[in-house]
Amino acid sequence: MYKRAYTLLLLILALLQTACGPLDAPAPTYAEFLETHRDNYPACMDVYMNRELMAQATPKSPIHICLEQQRGRLYVNGAVAADWPVSTGKEGHGTPTGTFPILEKKKKHNSSVWGTIVDRNDICVVESADSRRDRVPPGGSFLGAKMHNWQRLTGSGVGIHTGPVRCNQRVSHGCIRTPGFVAEALFNITQVGVSKVTISRAPEKQWPGAPQTETSTAH
Repeated sequence: MYKRAYTLLLLILALLQTACGPLDAPAPTYAEFLETHRDNYPACMDVYMNRELMAQATPKSPIHICLEQQRGRLYVNGAVAADWPVSTGKEGHGTPTGTFPILEKKKKHNSSVWGTIVDRNDICVVESADSRRDRVPPGGSFLGAKMHNWQRLTGSGVGIHTGPVRCNQRVSHGCIRTPGFVAEALFNITQVGVSKVTISRAPEKQWPGAPQTETSTAH
């Protein structure tokens, strides 16, 4: 019985190795990531992370958000440690550009401005509510949108947080929506008053770019 189980385990490992390559194969480099996505970058939902560089990240590691590409990038020792899709401010709620210090961090945060309004029976009556404008019916309540891994960048309420990202689309009210596991990784690296986030329209100068992507919309 044990011999059969051992033989089956060896077979499974062999199949995995055949299908996925060597089990100890190195992770792709950033250049390889860009090359793999040369036909759809930046408009893709894939995330790049270099574990070795991420482990070396400090609160002073630069974070860049590119509005044109709808991508965020974290740099460590001058190299891209992470590259991920974001969704920034839609028309009328544009995300500001510039370099911003992180002013506040909250692991679990709910917006005091944006959310939904429900009636006394917890039935949604206003789906995309603005607490400054929309009225709450008698017995109802305002439910602030969840913005976990919240990192405030401006006094007006713009920040980075976990939120639904739509591929290459600007859909927020000004904030930088980020996939949950990336937002959490950034939250664990940054420090209030030390970390800074630069938001620009075009890609940052140090972005290495993708080889053989002259026709890409990223350039």
